Amino acid sequence: MNVHFRYRNQQRLRPCVRTATAVAFPRASPHLSMAKHERSRRDGPPGEAGTQNILLALGWYYPEVHRGVARFARDHGWHITADFDDPIPSHWKGDGVLTLLGAQQNLWRQLRRFDVQIVDLAESRPDIHLPRLTMDNAAIGRMAADHFLHKGYRNFAVVQRWELGVSCRRRDHFRFELSAAGHDCEVISWQSERGKRLDSREQRHRWLIKRLTALPKPMAVFAVRDAEAVEVIEACEAATFHVPEQVAVLGVDNTEMICDCLRVPLSSIDTNLEKIGYEGAALLQRLIGGDRGSAMPTYVSPAGIVQRRSTDSLAVAHPGVSKALRFIHDHAHEPIDMSDVVRSIGMSRSGLEKAFREHYIRSPMKELRQVRLGIAKKRLRESDESVFNIAIQSGFQSSHHLCRVFQNELGTTPGAYRREQAKP
Repeated sequence: MNVHFRYRNQQRLRPCVRTATAVAFPRASPHLSMAKHERSRRDGPPGEAGTQNILLALGWYYPEVHRGVARFARDHGWHITADFDDPIPSHWKGDGVLTLLGAQQNLWRQLRRFDVQIVDLAESRPDIHLPRLTMDNAAIGRMAADHFLHKGYRNFAVVQRWELGVSCRRRDHFRFELSAAGHDCEVISWQSERGKRLDSREQRHRWLIKRLTALPKPMAVFAVRDAEAVEVIEACEAATFHVPEQVAVLGVDNTEMICDCLRVPLSSIDTNLEKIGYEGAALLQRLIGGDRGSAMPTYVSPAGIVQRRSTDSLAVAHPGVSKALRFIHDHAHEPIDMSDVVRSIGMSRSGLEKAFREHYIRSPMKELRQVRLGIAKKRLRESDESVFNIAIQSGFQSSHHLCRVFQNELGTTPGAYRREQAKP
C-alpha cells in the first residue's frame, strides 16, 4: 500500500471540540471481548496508562496528526507502531488502531482482521461503521464565508478540482452561509466542467483563467484546498488580476511550505490536525477502557484563519471608505477614535458615515471595535499576559471596556475565552 505524505509545520491552536450525542456502538468483531481479556491478562487492566500497544496506520500521512498522537502517547505511556514501508505489519498484535481511511480499499481490508478497537480520523468512508473523530468541514466552509463577509465582499466563488465528500461539504456550507447573508456564489468545479479535456495543470490553468475572467470584481474566492488555491493565484497572475485587490483567495490546510512560498502568500484555514491526532488518541484510550462509542462522528473545530497577503484587502470601491478602513486596521491598537479617522481622510464625519452606510457592511466605530476584538482574541490565545495589558495593547481604554465588548460580541469573558482555547 502506498502511503501519501504531506509535510507541514505550523503552530498549534486549540479550539473547542464539538461532540455528537453518545450512543452504544457495535463492536467491530464478536471476538473483541475475548481479545480484550487476553490483553488484560497479559498487560494489566484495559485502559490503564502504560499498557497499550497502538498501531498508527494513516492512508494519507499528516505530520501534524502524528505529532498529536505522539504527544498523547508520551503522556499516557503508549507504544506506537508507525511503519511507513509496512503500515500494517502482518505480525502486529496490540490494543488499538488509529487510522485515516480514504479511497484506498486495501487499508481497511487489512485492518478489519484485527480484533481491537479502531478509531478513524476521517469521514471519507461512512459505509464503514467505526468510531470517528475528524475535522469539522462544515465549520471550515462557514469560517471561510464569514471571513469574506466581514471584509465586505459581495461577489463570491468556490473552486474545487474534485467533487469528493470533504470538498463538497466545505463548498456547500460556504454557499449556505453566503445565502443566509443574501449572496449568491459561483461554483467552479473542474470535475463538472472538464468534459473531455485532459486532467493536466495546463488545461486547468486555461480553464481557470477563462472562468475567473468572466466573473465580476472585486471577488472573494474560496479554494477547498491549498493546492487549488495556488492554481487560482497563478491563473489570476496570468490574467493580470491583482491579488488580493481584485481577487482575494483563501485556501484550506495552512500548508506553510505552500502558503509562504508564493509571490502572493496564501491565507489559509488551519484545520487543527494536531488537535485531531491528540483527541483521536484520547477517544481510542476511552474505548479500550470500556467506554461506549458514538454512532456519529466527533468534530474538531478549525483553529482559525492564518491571514497572509492573499486576503489582506477589503472589498470597497469608495476611495474615502477604503482609506478610512486602512487607517483603522493600521492604528486599531492605538487609542484612536472617530475624530482621528475623520482627520486621516479629510472628509466630514457625516459624509464619512454616509459613505460607510452605502459602501461597507459596518460603521467606522463598529469596524474599529471588531478589529480591536480580533487583536485581543489573538493575544489571549497566544500569550500569558494579563487581561489589563492585553486590553491596553489592543486599543481598549481599560480591561472593563474589553470585558464589556467580549460579553456583548461573544457572550463570554476574556478569561473564559482564554481557558476554552487552552484546552488540550
